[in-house]
Amino acid sequence: MDTDGASNIELESQRPTQKVAGPQASAVKTPGFWSRIANIDLKPSSQTTEDAVMGTSDGMTVPFALTASLAGIVQNARYVMLAGLAELTAGALSMALGGLLQAKCERESYQAIVQDTRAQVEDPTTPDYVPTIIDDLFTKWDFSPEALAIMKRDILSTSAEKQTEFIARFHHQLKEPDNKRPFKSAGTLGACYFFAGLIGLFPYICVPADDVYRGLYISIGIEAIALLVFGYLKTGVNVGWRTRGNIWKAYKGAFQMLLVGAVAAGVAVGLIMAVNKGERISG
Repeated sequence: MDTDGASNIELESQRPTQKVAGPQASAVKTPGFWSRIANIDLKPSSQTTEDAVMGTSDGMTVPFALTASLAGIVQNARYVMLAGLAELTAGALSMALGGLLQAKCERESYQAIVQDTRAQVEDPTTPDYVPTIIDDLFTKWDFSPEALAIMKRDILSTSAEKQTEFIARFHHQLKEPDNKRPFKSAGTLGACYFFAGLIGLFPYICVPADDVYRGLYISIGIEAIALLVFGYLKTGVNVGWRTRGNIWKAYKGAFQMLLVGAVAAGVAVGLIMAVNKGERISG
């Protein structure tokens, strides 16, 4: 019996290990897979989101107002399309250059403040500069004198570079801008403006040249839907959809965006019609 038992144990040890397949394998691997997916940060930065919202909102309203006003006085849809493309190109480039220059100005301003702060930190004639800022920052939080003294001692024991970084971050409320920020901002603003503007311009490309009103009506319908969707998503991303109140805010943001687009187009059309005195340009 002992010999047979030993033989069975030896045979079992020599058998190749079989991999678990089917649902059991999926159950084992799923937690690791989803934990890796959960650690991937797909949320864009707040600055990128602001650039996208600004570029998209301007791209949806300005070109649409232009083409709608032109459709009221021009009898050729091709002219409206060409004018819209010209405006889209110029507007996208203008938005991109504006974002580039603004981001560069923000970085230059940050560097200037940091340099000035560093000079004051290292200036021997202003020994109370850093302690005074520490007191101003932490006194309002009702820390005990002992805790405040410990924090002050620890901060003052660091290097001038660390003290400068601390003051810039918590006193001036500044964060070092990303070196790639100017190009990201320019690309986001320009691209969002151009492609958002194509939404209202596309119908004029598809309709016959002599049917400009058909292009206008289709453009109004598509633009209205796009403004509602964009306003809903823009607000929902900011406030979330977890409560009924937030969902109502998203719907409210959708109709507000539609109202902005309608007012912009209405004012532009009314102004052009008033200046042109109702005359239409044939072509």
